[in-house]
Amino acid sequence: MELIERETFYICGYVVETDAIQNDNDISNLYSNFFSERKNVVLQSLPGSKKGYYGLSWYSQGHEKYCYLLGIEFSEKVNPPQGAVTKTLEKALFAKASYPKDKNIIEAWNEFYYRDIPSTGYAPNEPYNLYFEYYPDDVHGDF
Repeated sequence: MELIERETFYICGYVVETDAIQNDNDISNLYSNFFSERKNVVLQSLPGSKKGYYGLSWYSQGHEKYCYLLGIEFSEKVNPPQGAVTKTLEKALFAKASYPKDKNIIEAWNEFYYRDIPSTGYAPNEPYNLYFEYYPDDVHGDF
């Protein structure tokens, strides 16, 4: 794991609000619809789109619910297509780790947050309230 500083960047994509009970089903449906309805193609056709996919999450309603956005990075803030939203990630220091492609999203997430970050002595910046994963080539949403 390494720490990297990123300048402000933007993620545009589609969101689902979910909770611990429904998250597997809700996020799996989000991934499925993202590709079957070709929302990825719509986003990639917008000016300034970059390669890869982001899963961005933030808490809503305290820690009872959270939002999960599946989208693409843009070099500048874009006007989102109908049904999409754009989130701004301000300049910050981020932790970066890589996992084998055969590791599912939930396993990688748990390993990163509950093993890798604590092993460095750091902790997630709770007030920032934006957490993301990045898939440079493809993402399958295997839950």
